[in-house]
Amino acid sequence: MKLRLVRMTAASMALKVSTRGQPRYMSQHGFDVTMISSDGWELPAVIALEKVPHITVNLPRKLTPIADARAIWKLYRLFKQLKPHIIHTENLKANLCGLIAGWMAGVPVRIQTMAGLVSPTKKGIKGWMVRQAEIISCWFATDVWPNSYSSLEFMLKTRMVNPKKARVIGKGSTNGIDLERFNPDAILPQRLEEIKKSIHWQPEDKILLFVGRMVREKGVEELVAAFEKIQTQYPNLKLVLLGPEEADLDPLSSATIQAIQFNPRIIHIEWTDEVEYYLALSGLFVFPSYREGFPNVIMQAGAMKCPVVCARVFGNVDIIRDKENGILHEAQDTDALVDALHFALKNPGLVQKFSAQLYEEMVKDFDRYSIYKLYIKEYHSLVESRSNHKS
Repeated sequence: MKLRLVRMTAASMALKVSTRGQPRYMSQHGFDVTMISSDGWELPAVIALEKVPHITVNLPRKLTPIADARAIWKLYRLFKQLKPHIIHTENLKANLCGLIAGWMAGVPVRIQTMAGLVSPTKKGIKGWMVRQAEIISCWFATDVWPNSYSSLEFMLKTRMVNPKKARVIGKGSTNGIDLERFNPDAILPQRLEEIKKSIHWQPEDKILLFVGRMVREKGVEELVAAFEKIQTQYPNLKLVLLGPEEADLDPLSSATIQAIQFNPRIIHIEWTDEVEYYLALSGLFVFPSYREGFPNVIMQAGAMKCPVVCARVFGNVDIIRDKENGILHEAQDTDALVDALHFALKNPGLVQKFSAQLYEEMVKDFDRYSIYKLYIKEYHSLVESRSNHKS
């Protein structure tokens, strides 16, 4: 009998990026897989890639009690029809709504991947509400899989989750790295030249690359401010920002937006499916995010042998060790980021040694297929144990 698995995220973009390839692999290895997410422009490509059914259930990213209650009821009715053995959710709203609905429908295995804690970076009543949502999602999960050990430590320390429910699978990560794609030897020279032309690349250019949502909590404001502070000292520097704007959720300041628009050495690209080519071009990958789970983009930079400068936050510190395989700086601190960039730019030989070390670790420990095999083993074990317990 095939186990029925629902893989659920709040945003369709998470299916395109965070779990890319995973539903298809599970389908090819004996699972009856259904994807669930909100609607989005990414879905036709996601469905074509994964080759498994998708059902749209819109989940606003903000906490919206009435809309959330409707979504929970819709998911409950859906789960009663699908009768999944396993629901595996990711992102705060999917964790909250999907697991409550799964509990109501009697789904025996309800797993949430905690891919980046939201509440530690929120203040006041909003921070309190988000924390309650995170706690409630843990109540309704049968199993909680933080995707980094630093996140697990925080969750246990703050009593967010029952220790009996929570553990990290393998060494962390949600999806591992596609080492066939993120491989310097897989880069096509002709396509690389085309991308160089698209960003007006010159042989003397030194590119700083950021990949992520263009919002405050990703550290974009600090990054742009730091770049403008140092660019006169390094006239060949170019900052490439790769990612979509989300002005309705966590908008950038008008000063930052103007700097991005009018500084000729800053280039913003809304989206690309060719992150590996930009990493191949870049001298540094810079990631000053305020919060993370276990960031795919840092692993991808490591696999592409691109040196990393990133903030000292959950998730990042599970991958990067300061002055060993990358450079860490304090989060939400422009001056600290400036110092880290100065160090990296003035010590190119040293940062290349860091990137070589990171590359070895990524290849050894984070191949995505190794992680998928661990998931499959856990899925079968959990369904079997719940069935035995029920009997």
